[in-house]
Amino acid sequence: MSKPPFIDAHAHLWDLDRLTYSWLQPPFGDNGPNGNVAPLAKTHLVADYLEEARNWNPVGMVHVEAGAASEQALDETNWLEAVATASNFPVGIVAHAALDAPDLEAQLLAQSCRTRVRGVRHIVNWHANPNRSYTSRDLTADAAWQRGFAMLGDFGFSFDCQAYPSQFPVLAELFAKHPDIPVAINHAGMGVDIDDKGREQWRVGMQMIAALDHVAVKISGLGFVW
Repeated sequence: MSKPPFIDAHAHLWDLDRLTYSWLQPPFGDNGPNGNVAPLAKTHLVADYLEEARNWNPVGMVHVEAGAASEQALDETNWLEAVATASNFPVGIVAHAALDAPDLEAQLLAQSCRTRVRGVRHIVNWHANPNRSYTSRDLTADAAWQRGFAMLGDFGFSFDCQAYPSQFPVLAELFAKHPDIPVAINHAGMGVDIDDKGREQWRVGMQMIAALDHVAVKISGLGFVW
């Protein structure tokens, strides 16, 4: 039986000899939000991805920024553009940009000049438990961050949203103000708090997100649920 073709909507490549990925640098431990990533701390290229996907038939892949150093965001895109020219993977790129950066407009302009860039991701997971936080504070309510989000519409970019359910009420209100910016919620909403309160917070947050026609959810990253 032939395997049905599909576009993989969320995948990562990284080259440890080319770019700096702080999350893939030792020392490794179990306390960070990603757990112990030591098994991932090696270069991962298109051939590795295709080997892992050998039981399926991906005819294309969207690359979502892989946590390279923020100042290397354009370097990552340029590298991926070259990789895609040689292999046809990826077919689309979700690039990194810090939405509260003072030079955000210049960053977005540079990314928009690259052929395959379709959107931006800025990871904003903040949690009261510092072992689960990716950021030192919750950026999502900051006026500068919200202005940066609005700027995505000027470039026709989508936004990949990696946040926690506790942040969804503020985010849903922001997204509702900008129906021209498509949003993809990463990793099924990352409901990492699995007690009764956490499950309810996830359900309520996802209901708020589901009310917005321009927001979609990626069924991925289920291993983040602790």
